[in-house]
Amino acid sequence: MTAVLFLALTSATACAGRDAETAPQGSAMAENRRSAQEGTTAVREFSATPDRLPSCFHGVRGATAYRPPGSSGGRLVSLGSGPRGVVFAPISWGDACEWAAEAKRLAADGYHVVTLDWGTDRRRTISEATRLLRSRGAENVAWVGGCMGGTLMLGMLTDRTDRPAGVAGISPLASLGGYSAGNGTSYEGELLLLGTADDPLSDEGRLREVAHSFPMAEVTVLPGKRHAAEIFAGPHGAAARRSLDGFLDRTFAPADS
Repeated sequence: MTAVLFLALTSATACAGRDAETAPQGSAMAENRRSAQEGTTAVREFSATPDRLPSCFHGVRGATAYRPPGSSGGRLVSLGSGPRGVVFAPISWGDACEWAAEAKRLAADGYHVVTLDWGTDRRRTISEATRLLRSRGAENVAWVGGCMGGTLMLGMLTDRTDRPAGVAGISPLASLGGYSAGNGTSYEGELLLLGTADDPLSDEGRLREVAHSFPMAEVTVLPGKRHAAEIFAGPHGAAARRSLDGFLDRTFAPADS
């Protein structure tokens, strides 16, 4: 029987025009509303069972897969180490391999990274990924999410406890976000909104609509139609990486810098 690891803590489907009812636990708007009502619960002990490593991470030194207990938990893939943690969340039907290239790049640059497969409770999956990083010594954690992943992460900023140090929404959705002025104005961490000008699901107009709820966010609009993680693999991938790296530099900059 696989041993359970106990780690002590140190501290919409609309992406492809799919019907909202196919999303686990409802739409992003419903998830965000529930997040605001319930708040984030601080957990002092994190438990997970080792799981099968996705093929996209085979051969990556130190890459390990975990699955939190319970039927709603999604698989978490951890790689890298250090005090700077980054959680990557995929599009609605995506998995841990969606952000594999960026995860490997950042891990090689000294970040501790977690990518994930969605569980049935997406909000819980993001929270568990964050707790995993903190249990392994990450002093601060940034969230990076594509499409539904970014939409949900931005909506979770209404939680007043255990907030991340920064959030990057890559092609976030304006139509299902359920954002309000309260989402961003009370948040003091770094914010990045990045997308492409002619993305059918999150074009420049929609991206700037999201930005109205996050007035302190840096907004980066690149040419083309690529969406979410696809942007980083396209002709403007280098510009996308510069924008993401700048966001991470600001997020983890010393407080007195």
